[in-house]
This record gives sequence, structure tokens and C-alpha cells, in this order.
Amino acid sequence: MIASKFGIGQQVRHSLLGYLGVVVDIDPEYSLDEPAEDDLAVNDALRSAPWYHVVMEDDDGQAVHTYLAEAQLSGESQDEHPEQPSMDELAASIRQQLQAPRLRN
Repeated sequence: MIASKFGIGQQVRHSLLGYLGVVVDIDPEYSLDEPAEDDLAVNDALRSAPWYHVVMEDDDGQAVHTYLAEAQLSGESQDEHPEQPSMDELAASIRQQLQAPRLRN
């Protein structure tokens, strides 16, 4: 089990850049290819902590998939963001899917 600070469907903010995003998946540790020398993932402590697949909006309002370390994120206390309603809708949709009962065949 992953001991992560954030959960799937949770809204988060990039700590440095301030972008609002929604967690769509969690890796227990860095799981992409070997990082470049200037990547944050070069740090062994950060590599072994949870990493998050996060959907954010770029400056044009287009959805962008990012891969971020837990240290790069902060929790978002608000549920509604009039400036980015699509992020609110995505978060609500993911949470609803996680709570929906699954049918067995």
C-alpha cells in the first residue's frame, strides 16, 4: 500500500508555480526512465517518495499531463475554482467513479 499524502481525484497545487491540478494516478516511487542530470528525480530521497500523475491546464486552458514529486505539491483546500471549472469537473468525476459500485460478470 502506498503511503501518499494526496489521493486520486484530489485537487492539488504546484508549490512553486501555483498551477491547479487533479491527481489521476500515484506511483509509490519514481517509475519513469532514468532521469536526466538536471531532473528533480536525480535526488534519491525524492525518487523513493510517491510521485503523482497530475492533470493541469496550460495557459491556453488545454489539459496537460504532468509527473510530479510529492514535494512539488500542496493540498488544495477549496472545492470550487471559478477560474478553472474544468479542473473542478475532472476532480468530481474521478471521485464519483471511485465511489460508484462495480458490477461483476
